This record gives sequence, C-alpha cells and structure tokens, in this order.
Amino acid sequence: MKISLVCPTNYYGASATRGLYYPMGVLLVGSLVKDTFPDWEVNVVDGESYNESELESKLKEAEVLGLSANTNNYQHCVNLANFAKSNGTKLVVVGGPHASAVLRHEKANISMAELILKNQQSIDAVIVYDGEHSFLQFLIESRKSAPDYTKINNLFWRDTDQIIKHNQIILPTQSPRFVDMDFSLMDFEKYWQEHKKEFPAMSERYIEGFTHVGCAWREKLGCSFCDIPYPFNNYQAPGRFWRDVREAKHSIGIQSFKDYGDCLTGNPERVRALLDARPSDMYNLEFSCYGRSKEITEEMAQTLADLNVRYVYIGYDSGDNDMLRAMQEGYTLKANYDATERLAKRGINITGSIILGAAGESEQTIANTEKFARAIAQYPNVTQLYCAMLTPFPGAPMNRKFLQANPQFTEQDVWDTEQTKRFWVAHYCKAPYEYIEEKAREINNLNPSSRKRYFGLKRE
Repeated sequence: MKISLVCPTNYYGASATRGLYYPMGVLLVGSLVKDTFPDWEVNVVDGESYNESELESKLKEAEVLGLSANTNNYQHCVNLANFAKSNGTKLVVVGGPHASAVLRHEKANISMAELILKNQQSIDAVIVYDGEHSFLQFLIESRKSAPDYTKINNLFWRDTDQIIKHNQIILPTQSPRFVDMDFSLMDFEKYWQEHKKEFPAMSERYIEGFTHVGCAWREKLGCSFCDIPYPFNNYQAPGRFWRDVREAKHSIGIQSFKDYGDCLTGNPERVRALLDARPSDMYNLEFSCYGRSKEITEEMAQTLADLNVRYVYIGYDSGDNDMLRAMQEGYTLKANYDATERLAKRGINITGSIILGAAGESEQTIANTEKFARAIAQYPNVTQLYCAMLTPFPGAPMNRKFLQANPQFTEQDVWDTEQTKRFWVAHYCKAPYEYIEEKAREINNLNPSSRKRYFGLKRE
C-alpha cells in the first residue's frame, strides 16, 4: 500500500514558519503505520514547503491520502482531496483540529466531521482528536472484502447506503510520545539548519514534543478563543519524559527540546518535579516552552532558568487591560511587563504574540496595544513579536457568539478565514476591518525577527 500524509500550508498568506518546524502530527501517524507494516510505502509531506500544484505532483499514485486540517489550511485539504480522487486515490481521510471541532450553536452542537462528510464527497472518512491508532485500524479494515468500521474509536464514515455514521468519541488525555516517531521519515537536518537561524540561542538539533497536555488556566475559566482538545491539564511522569528524551538524544543526537504543551508554567509543582527528576546527563539539554505571564513569578522564572529554558512563548495578546478582561485571559498589562523583566534578568528570550480584533476592540484599545508593542519590542530578550487578527475558529468558545450572528456557518465545513474575520469584526468590533488589519501589519513589522508572520493577512 502506498500512503501519503500531508499537512498543507495556510490558504491565505505566505508561511513564515516554512522550513522551521517539521509536521509532528502526520509524522506520528505515519510512524505507527510504518512500524506496523514495514513493507508499506509511507510518505510524510510537509505541506508548508510546497504550493498546491507541487503537492499534487507528490500525491500521484497514492492509494491512500491522509490530510491534517486546521481551519487556515482546510480549503487546501479539500482541493487536494478532489485532485486525489480524480487521479485514482482510493481513500481520502481527514483529521486534525478543524475536523475535530464542534460547533456550539444555541440550538444544538454540530460536529464538523459530519459537515465534512456531508459536503465533501471526495473525503471518505474523518478521524477526530488523536488519530494514529484509528487511522491504522481504518487502513486495516479497508483492505478486507467486508470491512467493519463500527469498532474504530473517533471515526466518522459513510456506510454502504451513504449514511454518515460515527463511533465512540474519546477525548485525548495523554500527550503523544515523541519517541514513537520514525525519524527516518523526515529529513531533520534541513529543519535544524533553519531553526538555528531563527533561534540562535538554542541548539539547532531539536525535537518537538510535550511535557504535558491541556491548560491549567482553561480548567479554571479559559480564554475565549482557545480550541485545545485536551479536557484536563495532565503532565507526563518526569521519569518517563527524561527516558524518552535520552532515547531521542541517543537516536538522532538532539540537544534541545521544544515543548508544545500549553502552558508549562500552569503547574509550578509539576515543573519543579520535572527539574528535580532531571538526570545528570541531561543538564545541558535546552528547552523552549509556552508560558502565561501571570504564572511567571520570580520563583517560576528561576525554575525555568534552572531547567535551561532558552525561549518562552508568551501570548501578550493585548496592551489594553479592558481587552485582556474581555478575552478572559486572567492577567493584566502589568503581568506582561513583569514576566518580560523577570525573564530578561535571567537571559531567557521571549517569542511574544499579540491579537487584534477581539470583541469590543476599538481604535483606542488598538492605540494602547500599539504603544505596548513598541515598548515591549525594546526589551533585548524579546527576539520575536508577532501580531495577528483574531480568527473565529470552529472549536473555540467564541464560536457560540459567532454562530449567533452568522448561523449559516452551522452548515459549512469550509470556514474561509478572510470572510469569518470580516464577519466577526463587523458584528463585534468598534474599529473597521481595514483599520485593524493595517495596525496588525504595522505591529507585526516591529518584530525583531527577519521572519514576519502575518497569520493569514494578505501581504502587500
């Protein structure tokens, strides 16, 4: 069997992350398939590295196409599914955050997976949440003369009468183990070379993974645009984490670890346990991680320094306290400054992000945010600073409000992000769309990095 697994690039805007990060999600899926069936041909394709026509050329002769969909790239997924089906691909399966979303409308909760199968005949099945094992089971069943898909968790499919069905849905509670990846399926060297250019204070020989899943803040209240699928904040056992890191170090010589858990700083006791359990041969391992400004106390900043953290990703989100309250972020402008200064004292760099366009955004709140952005960009440890316009994603809590104003989207699987942003701004912001877009561009251009991430904004 020949299988191609692709995570396409965003539909709008050129990708500034191109070549920096390998597609861990599809790599994990492909690794399990390859481990189970070594004779099958498994191609893991980084869609950020190719345009749509180049991807089409790579999909020819694939018997199965697996697509990882987020809302920003879903239109590309549909286009590739149509192309594949018209060129002989037998099965097209879609997974990822967009496919896993649930639309929370006032009348009912609507599964995006069902909408996909209802609207896209080129897509044969949808797998929600963590999909490695479900995808493998689906492939095994599909090879039988009378496949039985009824026992595959998290699977949506059409039966022989074209009726859409689904099985038991199990929410993920454990992070994927990065040692389950087949390192031979990706050329890590090319990513390492690009990573070193953007993150010079960190070894280029990195691996992506999770120390934990879920968000401690979301369990208490949570921000309005979070679509993290993990229902609980769950940290890996420290011993297991360090054993996995050691295995990866011995396998491919990694020297740094990029923690994609959101956010590491949410549970100080578990961060301290991770540090205390660190083996002596892991002292030099470098980290990057996510952190919330309110959680970066003096004690936490020192713990991060002791853990050898070189970069912290902080969602500053806004430079206006009223907007931070509206976003339900749980911190203030002062917390953003305090966290930046505490990390600066310890030589820890920051990748910061700002969002414009949340409910209530006005020209005055944007002016306050722009003032903050210009000030924070002067800190020597703020090495990247990105600004985006808020996008209503289907799985986020804010989509309930979005769907109240735009109920037609309860029937749509394609959420054109340019269109949804305009609809959101028209209903919930006090500043016009073009003004917000231009200010987002101006703030993003303050970014000290040479890479400008426009997050879907159309470039001039």
